[in-house]
Amino acid sequence: MDQQLFAHFINRFKLKPEYEVKSSGRFEVIGNHTDHNGGLCVAASCDLIIHGYLTQSNDNRILLVSKGYQDVEICLSDLEAKKEELGTSIGLVKGVAYYLNKQGYKIGGFDLCTTSTIFKGAGVSSSAAFESMIAQIFNQLFNGGKIDKLTLAKAGQFAENNYFGKKSGLLDQCAISYGNISFMDFSKEIKVKTLDFPFDDMQFVIVNTGGSHADLSDLYSSIPVGMKNAAKKLGKETLSELSFDQLNKNKDKLSEKEYKLAKHFFSENERVLTLVKALENKDKKSFLKAIKESFVSSRDNLANMKVNKYEGSPLEACDLAYKFVGDSGAAKINGGGFAGSIIVCLPRSMSEDFVDFMAKKYGRGNISSVNINPLSPEVIKL
Repeated sequence: MDQQLFAHFINRFKLKPEYEVKSSGRFEVIGNHTDHNGGLCVAASCDLIIHGYLTQSNDNRILLVSKGYQDVEICLSDLEAKKEELGTSIGLVKGVAYYLNKQGYKIGGFDLCTTSTIFKGAGVSSSAAFESMIAQIFNQLFNGGKIDKLTLAKAGQFAENNYFGKKSGLLDQCAISYGNISFMDFSKEIKVKTLDFPFDDMQFVIVNTGGSHADLSDLYSSIPVGMKNAAKKLGKETLSELSFDQLNKNKDKLSEKEYKLAKHFFSENERVLTLVKALENKDKKSFLKAIKESFVSSRDNLANMKVNKYEGSPLEACDLAYKFVGDSGAAKINGGGFAGSIIVCLPRSMSEDFVDFMAKKYGRGNISSVNINPLSPEVIKL
């Protein structure tokens, strides 16, 4: 229990909370920018979390109190999307509520006080963690926990796309809603399969480069838009309806940028399958190799590892990471890219020295050793 946050709730709302709530961030193991075109990916829920306390209210109102932010009040009788609410927590809450209500589920008011250890705007999906938390609150408080995990994830994606203004796929929300480390197939009927991570001697580390991608939504969105434009030029809605061979036979119909984006999509799908097989076979060498190749493709084909300057970019952070880990580990972009964080997998025996090494550049507060969180978002009765 977070005694300080618990006391803050009591001080703010003048009563004790009824529930404790937790929702995780996520990191992308492999499958960069594939989900929005029906691709494959592997991602994991992590132990960077949003933590909060809440009480159900008797009116049609939600009051959010978050450390470091202004209080937010939302009236559930007005759930229409508004331009001025794009990019805000108000938009995310209203989007989740709107989606679940349209699916026939109940929504209602509550008072919520939260704090977070998730880097904001750094590719660890603070927004998806928040959406998933709100969806789970509606699920547990008003629907008896009967809403399935995929619907909860879709509610978050709907809010992100339509009320927040970011054209994300479903990777982030699925990783958080399902918990653990999962293989996800978004090609036709969405499938999520929990995996085992067999390498107990390996550690994941997230390095926040200090540059937020919160204001880079247009750049981020240019990748799914470019991939879908490529698919449309070849007669399909998404790249998942095509093959790598069809792409290469018709590459003259695409711009150079569209071809590179599509090339990344198909090659990344192959790497995802290689990595899943490596996990199943406990083949560490192939596991790390797939991540390294994903880094190269994100760098060269997606071109989403820096905006303009190399200094301070995720590309620079990956280069520094490889300088330290050599062939013993692997590093890649974590999330949408352009700014934000990278994820590094390296021997546990090297992790403390690695954190010290990267902290000289980015500061100790921007480096986090993370573990796979087996739990979905939780609402716990106190």
